[in-house]
Formats: sequence, C-alpha cells, structure tokens
Amino acid sequence: MRLFFVFCLTYLLEISLATAQTPAPAGSTFPNRFTGRQIVVTIGNDTDRPEYRLLDNGLMYYREGSEGGFTQLGQQKKDTTQKVFANLEQTCKIKTTKLEKPENPAVTVTWKRAKTEFAVGWEKRKAPDEYEQFYDQFMELFPKNRKK
Repeated sequence: MRLFFVFCLTYLLEISLATAQTPAPAGSTFPNRFTGRQIVVTIGNDTDRPEYRLLDNGLMYYREGSEGGFTQLGQQKKDTTQKVFANLEQTCKIKTTKLEKPENPAVTVTWKRAKTEFAVGWEKRKAPDEYEQFYDQFMELFPKNRKK
C-alpha cells in the first residue's frame, strides 16, 4: 500500500511540475487590448473599409469597418513576423516619416504599441516607393479570400 501511495504522489508531483513550466501567453491576443507592437493596414476611408492587423506574436486579424468584430486568420512564423516589423521600422522608418496624410487615403499603414501610434497614408498611386513595396509584401501574408 505504501508503494502505491509513493507512486501516486510522485506522479502528481511530476504533472504539477510539467504544467508549471509551460509559459503563459504574454498580454492579450485580442488586437484592441494587445500591448505589444502591431501593424494595421486599412484600405480606403469608408466606414466598412477592410482592416488587416499583424501582431508581433504573429497572429493575423481581419475586420470590415472600424466597429466590426475581428476574425483571426492564422499565425505567421516568428522570423517572418520580425522581418515585417523590421521592414516597416527600419526601411520605411515609419516613426520618423513626415508625410502629410491625405483627407481620403486609399491606404493607411499604422504602427502601434500600447498607446503610441504612427501612421502614413496615401492616395492611389502616390505612395512612397518603400511603402508601396511594404504594402505589397504585407498583403501577401494574408489569405487570398480575405483580400479586397
């Protein structure tokens, strides 16, 4: 009987140690409450415009309109996600770009982290070269059936 008790106790201890070592996800995975970096691309300026989001944990979201609910579209690999953020932050230099956002932008690219936000928008065919390339590469990450 003692051997059975020792075996059960050892088994429970192993299970509790294994579950204690699994890392808990940091922050919320819901885009509006996510405190890490995220890239938001909106197309057009209508109220039902499509919006694409990439969080720095790799999760991708889509929604129509600024008030609609989010649809999770999958997750990018860590290295792909890091390259996209590096491209926007280092090549496009979104944090220091001085580009006047037009009244009716065709595309707006926004970099967010908590309450900090930097945005660049442009009218059709008037995008800076690096942003046009970034936009094309960013949209390639998303499934074809969610592109407009």
